[in-house]
Order: sequence, then structure tokens, then C-alpha cells
Amino acid sequence: MVFDSIIIGGGIAGLQTAIQLSRCLRKVAVVDANGGRSTAAKAYRNILGFPDGVSGKALRDAGRTHAVRLGVQLFSDEVSELSERDGLFSARLRVAGSHLQGRTVALAAGISDPFPDIPGIGACLGKSVFICPDCDGYETVGQATAVIGAAPQAADMAVQLRYYTDRLTVINHAGSPIGPREGETFQSLSLDVLNERVERFEHQNGMLTGLVLSGGDTMSVCRAFLAFPGARVNTDLLRPFSVRFNEKGHVLVDPRTKETDHRNIWAVGDVIPHSQQVAIAMGDGAQAAIWIHKRLQETGE
Repeated sequence: MVFDSIIIGGGIAGLQTAIQLSRCLRKVAVVDANGGRSTAAKAYRNILGFPDGVSGKALRDAGRTHAVRLGVQLFSDEVSELSERDGLFSARLRVAGSHLQGRTVALAAGISDPFPDIPGIGACLGKSVFICPDCDGYETVGQATAVIGAAPQAADMAVQLRYYTDRLTVINHAGSPIGPREGETFQSLSLDVLNERVERFEHQNGMLTGLVLSGGDTMSVCRAFLAFPGARVNTDLLRPFSVRFNEKGHVLVDPRTKETDHRNIWAVGDVIPHSQQVAIAMGDGAQAAIWIHKRLQETGE
């Protein structure tokens, strides 16, 4: 079978692309390695209609059910290689070893974050421990909050969070040098900076109650933001193609259509440069799908 589109990534952006394309009566394959930031998000609270929050898992589960009902074929696998020949794309599945063929491709593989291996962090991620101040800065209002990470990234995060709370402490968990810029930032914000490691997140059902530090003290906090370098944009599959990237590795696309510079390859969600929010990922997916359908109509498919 030749699919009208192969969508690489089954997160929010990928599933929305698939749903919209299926409603255009297109044959769609979604290859999902169960990655991306939505896997860690336990309570999105900034989405229309969900004032009490909804988890990334719940959205993905609902999206998969919706997509399958429309005829989308889901593959729980990872694309290890993407190639093009005679106007068709071929995606090799790492586990199955087989190939999928498609007329178009949409990359929606998201970002992989370098979460530190600290006991208790998994239960708190996306519930009381966050990474995106645009998404969850509001959650710190009136709350004792820690910024945990490396000094340069922690300084940038602190500037954004200081808008929401003055109960802010920076923990230089990575032990990175505090340069003049960071020192000036911390001083201007009147922030305490602790050069210690976090040994454990204490919590109740994922709601942070304290941080056990390497010096033996327990800091009482209700919220924490992670600020570590090394987040990886999952765009390596597009490196062999005539696609442009920015300095952080995000794919550059046409802002209207979400198509890359390589004809018939689209990119949506966190792999492109934008505010990394669920609502925007959904918009990317719907928008890309509309233009994929138009392209297929142009070529008589």
C-alpha cells in the first residue's frame, strides 16, 4: 500500500494532522515511538475546555481512538531511515524492519528532554514540576518555587518566573560556573542561589512538598521548574533532505503551510520554532493537513 501521508510521531501535532487528513479521505499512517513532551505532561491546564487540567496521555489516547475510527493506521515503532525515490518516500521501521511508502511526509517527532534522574521526579513532572514557563508559569503564583538546573539556563528561567512569584530560589544542581551575566541576573532579582544537588523530590501524589538537598537540608517548596541544557529536537531524519534548520535544530517551514523547503515534506509541533504549547501543536497539524490535501489534489492523487 502507498499511503497519502506518513506521519512520523504520534503526539498531539501528529495525531491532529492524521485526523484532519483522514477527514479529507486520505490514507494515513502514523508511526509512534511514544516520545515527545506530552508523554511527561500530567495536567495541561491552559487548554480550552479543561480548566481542571488534562494529561498528555489522555489527549493522546483520545486522539488515537479518534484517528483509528477514521481509518488511520497506527504503527508502534520508530522510523530509523527516511528516503525518497521516484516521487515516493520510504520510511524504514526500526523494530519491524519493514518499509512504509507514502506520497508525502509530516515530521511530528517532538523534543527529547534531558530530565535528571532524581527519585520522585517522575511522579511530579507535569503536575508540580514543569519545564515551560509560557505554559505553566501561572502555576507558581503565590507558591514557593525552585528553579533547578544549570546556572545559565536557570538565570533565563528565573527572569521569566519572577513575573509570577517573588518566592523563588535557584538551585545550581549542575554545579556550573556562575558567570558575570548570571550573577548580575540573580543579583538584580534578589534571588538566593544554592550550589547544591537535589537528591530527592518529596511529594504527595505528585504534588511537590519539598526538595532534599545534597547538604542534608530539606527545602520546603510547592513548585519547581527544570532548566537544564541539552534538549534535543528530533529532526535527524530530515538531515539528508533540502531542509533548513535554525541554530537550535528546529526545522524552518513556510509559516502558512508548514511545508519545509523540500517539496512534500511537512513539519509540525515542537520540531518547528514556536511556543511549545498543545493548542499550537494542534493548529500546526490541522494547517499542515489542509495543505497536504491540497498538494495531493494538485498532483491528481
